Amino acid sequence: MTSPRRAARSGYDRVGGSRLTAVGTILAVGVLAGALSPPPATDRQILVLVWASMAAAMAIGVVWPLLAIRRATVEVRSPRDATVGDDVPIEVRVGGRTGACELRALDPSGAWHRVTGGATGVLAHLADRRGVFRVVRIEVRTSAPLGVFSARRVVEAAVGHTVEVAPRALAVDWVPAPAPLDGGVDAAALAALGGDLVRSVRPYAPGDPAHLVHWPSTARTGSLVVRELEPPAPTGQALVVDLRDLGPDKERAASYALGAARAVLAAGGELVLCTAEVGGPVTGRVGSALEAGRRLARAVAAEPGAAPDGWPVVEIGR
Repeated sequence: MTSPRRAARSGYDRVGGSRLTAVGTILAVGVLAGALSPPPATDRQILVLVWASMAAAMAIGVVWPLLAIRRATVEVRSPRDATVGDDVPIEVRVGGRTGACELRALDPSGAWHRVTGGATGVLAHLADRRGVFRVVRIEVRTSAPLGVFSARRVVEAAVGHTVEVAPRALAVDWVPAPAPLDGGVDAAALAALGGDLVRSVRPYAPGDPAHLVHWPSTARTGSLVVRELEPPAPTGQALVVDLRDLGPDKERAASYALGAARAVLAAGGELVLCTAEVGGPVTGRVGSALEAGRRLARAVAAEPGAAPDGWPVVEIGR
């Protein structure tokens, strides 16, 4: 996948640029040799006919794929979420009167797949970097009908929605710490955390767990009585992710941040992420690992949002 700014091309994998095939090169040499070395008069008619046929094949073999590749259209669909290192299934539809052709995903370059015009298929595209993407670059090539000239074209196909590629999380441990959640979590959510201290007892109601029955009070009153537990003190963590001036360690910091976020959420803690996005600093509560991944996919190297007062803070990055 690629952002609006194209990724740098590296290595010897040549992208784009139409060129003669091996067959086309041999044919071109023959046409050129015939033009530069006229045949003897006795053989001229036959050789001129051969030369003209070769020249016509050369012209058709070059012009046809150039026209076909200009008419090619590419539509793509992609899942919204991915993780660095995943092979993302990209649904691709090739339109136009291109006939048989080949295509591959770029950034990074994938394997070539043979298709026909109007066909729909799925490419496995490696998500090799974190970020937010709206475009997939697809390279299309065709040498039909004679295999003389390989015409290529790179199409920047809009996905239709934002694709957020999260970092690959590192394994991180978290030590729970109290968080100031007064008024921030409703009573039902706190009760779901469970507790050990008995607040009071009350008559049994349908649906109450059996282990909450208070047997001494039940024996004394002659009716079922259950314990009401004091919910535990809420715990949480504010993660401040600052990706500035980290150089090659920037992506590792993002991976560590996602690992820390998952550790907090897995332990039942409340999480606040403080990051920087294209629109500016962002501070907000995060309720799931998916949401944390999306936030960190959008994180950029700029001044992050500030942690809320009273929260235990872990600063990651700069």
